[in-house]
Amino acid sequence: MIFRKGVKMNFLYWFLKITFLLVVLYVGDTYLKNLGWWSVIISIITFILGTRLIDKKFDHYNKQYFLNRLPILADLEVGQIITLELFDGKELVNRVYTGSRSTEILIGAEPVLANGSEKLLQGMKKTRWVKLNKVKEIRIVT
Repeated sequence: MIFRKGVKMNFLYWFLKITFLLVVLYVGDTYLKNLGWWSVIISIITFILGTRLIDKKFDHYNKQYFLNRLPILADLEVGQIITLELFDGKELVNRVYTGSRSTEILIGAEPVLANGSEKLLQGMKKTRWVKLNKVKEIRIVT
């Protein structure tokens, strides 16, 4: 059975988190029994710090993956007008780029028709997130 890359990464992400939780619970139960309530506090802090580390590593991996696939993401600046072509054939034309995360891009919900500053501000008021794994190509409108 063939899975998409995102499904494998999602499975690996949750597998690591649940496995880490079980390891922390086992260590807390086995080696920290004599500490009483302190074992619970140490286990919670260890779990929070460990999951933050897992999240940072996966965010870094996602960012690198999408920068390799869509190198124009490194050059985008807030307020630029861009066109997104999606894998399903849709095009989001003349949208204002507002920001991005490691797996999503934030753009204006409505197309901007003119390059005036009023239209740019109006295009930035209503925004929507688009998942980068659905984006085929990004072009800067000049």
